[in-house]
Amino acid sequence: MDDYEVVGLWKSMWILMSLCGLMLVTKKSSEHITPHRFFSGLYIHHRHTNGRIMNRNPRVLLVEDDKVFGGTVKHYLENSGFNVEHSLDGLDAWNLYDRNKYDICLIDIVIPKKNGYDLAKEIRQKNMVTPIFFLSSEKIGDEDRITGFSAGGDGYLVKPFSFEELIKRMQVILKWTRPNRTELLIGHEIGKYTFHYRKLKIYETETKMVKGKISPIESKMLRHFFSRPNVIVQKEEVLLRIWHKDDFYASRSMDVFIGRIRKLLKQLTPHVELETVYNVGLRLNVPEELLPVKLTVPLS
Repeated sequence: MDDYEVVGLWKSMWILMSLCGLMLVTKKSSEHITPHRFFSGLYIHHRHTNGRIMNRNPRVLLVEDDKVFGGTVKHYLENSGFNVEHSLDGLDAWNLYDRNKYDICLIDIVIPKKNGYDLAKEIRQKNMVTPIFFLSSEKIGDEDRITGFSAGGDGYLVKPFSFEELIKRMQVILKWTRPNRTELLIGHEIGKYTFHYRKLKIYETETKMVKGKISPIESKMLRHFFSRPNVIVQKEEVLLRIWHKDDFYASRSMDVFIGRIRKLLKQLTPHVELETVYNVGLRLNVPEELLPVKLTVPLS
């Protein structure tokens, strides 16, 4: 058997394995897999296995109590260059997270022993950076979205979902959370106050007294704007960076948090203003003497 025959045989085996995986997905979710979607999946596999997303493969904690569906997701993610650990319940997932380091978490909302929202809250108490996507079998309403974001989630995927969409979303957020760097931004000092993003608290810098608390979403938005003082930031950029989507519901949610941040800044630093630049975006106006100072810790 010559080299061309070996390569051809290997490709045939790989396509056969992929088709088996697609049959499992179709059986589980009744999702219509078009030829375009199938070959898009082949392209994603080739692109990720020949040019890894990062220096090492991203580690994923997948929490899904359906063994068949979870196994299928695990199979596709691993074929796309991710290292995946699959947990069947919230308690086991927390034990895994507590002992290991993960780059991203995919969490089903309805799982045994500890629901997805409670698991996300515990993860956020330990780590403010790890992205969390919720998986849901039902359409997500406004209240559920707010509950998820308040628990520290970064986005939702409703089953059945496209594996192409899942991988692209993971790529986007990992570009922000796993850049090649030696330091991790944990806060900013501005004026008399320190905004600590990991502890979700605002301190008086000199006395270290706690002056307020912020939510996970507020923490991410403040970090985004404090990192870009006096620069116009498009709303779409903020939506994609923090909500990972640009739609009506995400835009409404962002407007609520913008109002909260404006109120907070007015109370603590009245000379710092989050301005809406009509038809363009948002700009954090900061006087030169109050420009934010970064607080960082080295990455191990």
